[in-house]
Amino acid sequence: MSLTSDIKDTIELLKQTDINGCISGSSMLDCNFDHWDSHPDIDLFVYTEPQLQYAANMLMFKYGFEPMSPGEEWKLGRVQNKGMQRNAYLSTVKLKRGDVIVNITYKQYKNNIFAVLSSFDMSIIMIGYDIHKHVMLDLRCGWDNMVPEDPDNRWSPDERIAYPNPLRDQDVDMYGAEMWIRQFDRVIKYWNRGFDTRPMAKFYIKLINEVINKGQLFQTDKSAAAYQGFITAYEPLKDKMVQWLKDKEEC
Repeated sequence: MSLTSDIKDTIELLKQTDINGCISGSSMLDCNFDHWDSHPDIDLFVYTEPQLQYAANMLMFKYGFEPMSPGEEWKLGRVQNKGMQRNAYLSTVKLKRGDVIVNITYKQYKNNIFAVLSSFDMSIIMIGYDIHKHVMLDLRCGWDNMVPEDPDNRWSPDERIAYPNPLRDQDVDMYGAEMWIRQFDRVIKYWNRGFDTRPMAKFYIKLINEVINKGQLFQTDKSAAAYQGFITAYEPLKDKMVQWLKDKEEC
């Protein structure tokens, strides 16, 4: 058996359960995962808090999955014994069986497949299967007529070209920019998996420049410290992105 077939078999298993959630992310792509240089998880998003514990227990006690690490076992025990942290926007538990990893996630307010896919960062992974409704939703290229001034175009011309998800807030502020830019390692990872992620790198560079050019927002010591902290953290990262992009565009 190969990793690709093991992942696909596990996805089919999950489709037959009564878990209230969706399967999404890179594991849903039509790819040979054995040729990737990094191991893809199966991302299982549940729509309610109790479903995280329910899905984990089902996979462990019915299908033989185990927590991936002592840390994941501790997280699962905390959820089972104390419930989720009230201030946690996102809760995850990773389970493993053989070489297959299932990443079970609950995101606050993401209680349907469209809400889940709409929260992702880049277009190439915006595909998922709703377990209860037995339907696939594919937003990787958007939909016809979504661009009013150009009704023939969608946000990505090709499923393998990664564009920033236009359904997410793209307002330029330090916090919003940081929520995007922290995913730059995935730009490199998916490039190595055969996807064109250069549009994402260009978007990140643009965000950093716009935040820096906007300057300090408020005349307070706290705002000054935050602005200087952003420059210190993200100017070197921007230089790294610029060099990475230059290298890939010269290939």
